[in-house]
Amino acid sequence: MSGLFVVKVLISALVIALASELAKRDSFWGALLVALPLTSILAISWLYAETRDNTLVTRFARDIFLLVPGSLLFFLPFLLETKTRLGFLPNLFAGLVLLALAVWGMRRVLA
Repeated sequence: MSGLFVVKVLISALVIALASELAKRDSFWGALLVALPLTSILAISWLYAETRDNTLVTRFARDIFLLVPGSLLFFLPFLLETKTRLGFLPNLFAGLVLLALAVWGMRRVLA
């Protein structure tokens, strides 16, 4: 395991932990931190730092851009919770199913 990998894991974990701590205090600020494309920024930065390959970074950014709209379907069951009253685990499962279907569909479209 390289030192760079450990640094990447620590920074990524810090961002996730900070978002959940902020959300405990005020959901708006936690959501804002998560809504920022921090994962994409970090992943694109790590990819470039390790490869210095602009073509690979461009393809990676394009794929992220194309997958973001479909990934928003994950949140739909949670947004409908006040009407469905399903609870956390069913909403999580439904969101993951919607996300999987969106990724599968986008993969087929791009193939």
